Amino acid sequence: MKQKTRHLSDRQVALAILVYQFLLVVAVASLFGFGQGEAAARSAFIGGGIYWVPQCLFSVVVLARSAGDATPQSIVASFYSGAGIKLASTIMLFVVVFKYMEVSILPLYAAYALALLMQWILSFTLNNRY
Repeated sequence: MKQKTRHLSDRQVALAILVYQFLLVVAVASLFGFGQGEAAARSAFIGGGIYWVPQCLFSVVVLARSAGDATPQSIVASFYSGAGIKLASTIMLFVVVFKYMEVSILPLYAAYALALLMQWILSFTLNNRY
């Protein structure tokens, strides 16, 4: 008997990744809060946000087109524009945070790196597409 596997849609995968990343950021910020205090928790939350907000923008840009009217060129163009927006917004957020906020470096980078790692892990394991 052949078992039928159900795959999530691209939008469902993107939403699941964003939700898991947000939960991870909150958990990491909470752990830093319990271990090192409010300033470390805030820094971790900001660091995770520096990764999460651009990822949200990327997902919106890439998934904005409906599959029916998408051409290969428009799909590639949306990925390039999404990646450009993600890169520019990440740089902008780092600049704003380092220029105008007082943050603890270790919690900020730890949360950013863990959110990035979560992206890689979920992209390769969620829905067993790769």
